[in-house]
Amino acid sequence: MNEVERFISLFNQQVTLSLNVLEQIPGELWTAIPADSDTNYLGQRIKRITIEALVGHLMRAEDYWTKTLSQIQLNEEMAPPVGVAMLEVASAGMPLVNQYRKVLKDTLNRIREFSPEQLTTVFSFIGRKYTVQGFLWAMYAHHSYHFGQADLLLRQQSHLPPEFLELPDRDHLIG
Repeated sequence: MNEVERFISLFNQQVTLSLNVLEQIPGELWTAIPADSDTNYLGQRIKRITIEALVGHLMRAEDYWTKTLSQIQLNEEMAPPVGVAMLEVASAGMPLVNQYRKVLKDTLNRIREFSPEQLTTVFSFIGRKYTVQGFLWAMYAHHSYHFGQADLLLRQQSHLPPEFLELPDRDHLIG
């Protein structure tokens, strides 16, 4: 298994686990803010961190990044998606989960189309240099980071999600 195949396998497992958790969330927990404060925001677009906002953010970022990475040129600067038309997201609950399943499928299909040369393309994002393959791992970390926030929001509302490493596909070697 090469590195991009390993990434696809692990990212698919991670997002699928996240989606399985989201399917079980009662409607009222999607927009609840159990511990509000002035620091409970994510940049310009998300004024209050909720599960709904986090899931929308993950979908938009993963969609934007893989579309942009598929066309990035050597030493180009990948702009953050400020002022860029973004994916419109469905309403909270199963419509959002179903949309994320489609976004995941599209994201993985885009990544499967990257050539070995594209994966080694060096570019900059927010003042840091990445290869496309390296940025894919950063995208994996981004998903973990924000889904950890969703996990905490659920726990603050007495909803216990499954363990993180209980990945859904037990039949394939990881690594």
